[in-house]
Amino acid sequence: MTMTATDRPDRIANEVSAKTSKGGAKGGPGDTGKGKAKGKDKGKKSKKKLIIIALVTLMLGVVAKFTVLAPSAPAGEHKPVPGHVVAMTDMTLNLAGGHYLRIKLALQTVEGAPEEFDTSEAAQAVIDQFSDRSVAELTGEAARLKAKTELLGKLQKIYPKQIMDVIYTEFFTQ
Repeated sequence: MTMTATDRPDRIANEVSAKTSKGGAKGGPGDTGKGKAKGKDKGKKSKKKLIIIALVTLMLGVVAKFTVLAPSAPAGEHKPVPGHVVAMTDMTLNLAGGHYLRIKLALQTVEGAPEEFDTSEAAQAVIDQFSDRSVAELTGEAARLKAKTELLGKLQKIYPKQIMDVIYTEFFTQ
């Protein structure tokens, strides 16, 4: 192509770019570098997609861990909800050395325990727990707490999942 004085420079530029876009050599004067840019853009887009997929997968894993896969509380750590309180009749028990104990208890039941609560087995457990003990074994807060804890353990075996606590309403030794 020869250039004449009547040819304008913009026409020449258009002809050169038309030749390179039709299959001319890449990297020549008319190459805009769009082919290389598309390859780089594709690489950047695929990396972004991988990062987004990884983050979404990680977030789903965290949500699953704390909801679906969360370990249930062991039976020993489950705190029961208090139900109604069942008052037992007062009892007078013989202690060692000619002394006696006047005791009255209330049983704190667990929510869902029957309203009509038969305390006859609980009364027998109280008699077994406190009869023939010495006054010294039952004197003081620590001694009463120890006896109460032992009694609660027995009552929870007799009435499984029904009794939450034992409450002293009267405790008198003579």
